[in-house]
Amino acid sequence: MSSSPDATTADATAGGTARRPQAERSQETRLRILDAAVELLVEGGYTRTNTLAIQAKAGVSRGRLLHQFPSKEELLVAAAHHVWARQGEGGGRAPLPTEPAARIDAVVEGLWKSFNEPVFWAATELWVASRTEPALAEVIRPAERRLGREIWASLDALFGPELSAHPLYPVVRHTLFTSMRGVALAYAFDQRDPTTEPSLNSWKQLAKEILLTK
Repeated sequence: MSSSPDATTADATAGGTARRPQAERSQETRLRILDAAVELLVEGGYTRTNTLAIQAKAGVSRGRLLHQFPSKEELLVAAAHHVWARQGEGGGRAPLPTEPAARIDAVVEGLWKSFNEPVFWAATELWVASRTEPALAEVIRPAERRLGREIWASLDALFGPELSAHPLYPVVRHTLFTSMRGVALAYAFDQRDPTTEPSLNSWKQLAKEILLTK
């Protein structure tokens, strides 16, 4: 028995609202859960971020949460990386300067800014917690390796082919990243304006003296 087009449309728009595809609704639920998890990690730390709190903040059922993320460890790692991925998309980012010295300044400033945003603190909570939670560490290790490769590729694109072709560029990239990460940790107990960080000019100078030297 076939139905008329009007009947089909009526079924698809019950209550006056068309039902969205299951995959779209599932993705929206996933993003709500991830956003809620990151907010809780930043607000209260790892110990206060449990699945019940995430479920309540995201406004989803227990079943929906467990369907998306069977374990707390997988959920929290995915949450931290989800925010970094959104930031890495660079939506609305102003074009970088083409002049090499100005480009280095802009990239260094942008990289330092990323260490003062919620995703860094969410990731830091996970790193610290994994020291005493082997199950979490098992999830974090491969995820961090993948994320590291994505970060390097993103930085390479930001610096551009000319600067990243310098023989010492990998050393500069690694030094900037690890140095900034170490300095940023002090902001956990000494909150101040990151744009006034004394090391910022040193990082710019270091990068320019190496990358602009033939």
